[in-house]
Amino acid sequence: MLEFTPITIDAAGQLEDFARQSLTQSCDYTPGNLIMWADFMQYEYAVEKGTLFISCLSQHNLKEQAFLPPIGKLPLQESIALLQEYCTAKGRKLRFTAVPQEIAEELSTLLPSHRRIELDGWADYIHNAGDIATLQGKALNKRRNRRNKFLAEHPDYEYQRYTANDEEAVTDFILGKGCNEAIMRCYEIHQSITTVRNLAKFHQPAAIIKIDGRVVAFTLGEVWGNMLYIHIEKADREFPGLGETLASSFAADIINEQPQVELINREEDLGDEGLRQAKRAYNPIYLLNRYEFIPQ
Repeated sequence: MLEFTPITIDAAGQLEDFARQSLTQSCDYTPGNLIMWADFMQYEYAVEKGTLFISCLSQHNLKEQAFLPPIGKLPLQESIALLQEYCTAKGRKLRFTAVPQEIAEELSTLLPSHRRIELDGWADYIHNAGDIATLQGKALNKRRNRRNKFLAEHPDYEYQRYTANDEEAVTDFILGKGCNEAIMRCYEIHQSITTVRNLAKFHQPAAIIKIDGRVVAFTLGEVWGNMLYIHIEKADREFPGLGETLASSFAADIINEQPQVELINREEDLGDEGLRQAKRAYNPIYLLNRYEFIPQ
């Protein structure tokens, strides 16, 4: 029977192996996302017959336990059978969450007794990487104008890739952003700092922007295949256009370093209207919807 273990930074190597095999563009399967949100989402994993199984909280109802669709060598039908055996032994009902649309149709066929619902606020925003890097085109005119205004007002700003020497300045910057009453927001601040402190163990590309020697913006992501996933992006609102400058600079930097990158996943908006408007302002080429499969 499957045996699940909590996901920690020590699981990075195994998770990276499966990220290379994943056929979905969803950010949920990236090692960075799984490790960063492991405590909040109660991520646990098991590996059986070359296949990765992940147990977690439901994105539809954070009080329910569920599973991500397994990825790896086993056909989906055989993976479901292993999960059903596990659930029967544990007295649980088999429930799937965060199901990307690339997998949803097959899962609907294999689980006809389950109800499928779309997860509002959990769709990944997928962008053309070149569009973000250049901010060219009519649809991004406002973003480009904001960046140009920032560049004109702060010609001496410094963009650079993050190094271990920046750890203290970046953690102080993130702490300065503060957290509000939203539990996920407070957790995200905490885990952003933890992620920064673990970059020596788990290498993800990151960058900062400084003004007058002070860190005012920070971003971090990871690349799998032709996709750059943006896990953290923070900019001081004191400087209009700083966010656009950070996003475009980091995208251009990564494309120059890894020319195979064609797409950028700026992840979900979690139903926050302000965040939704901000993400849509970058003109996504499509949204990657996610679904929940609930046992009847």
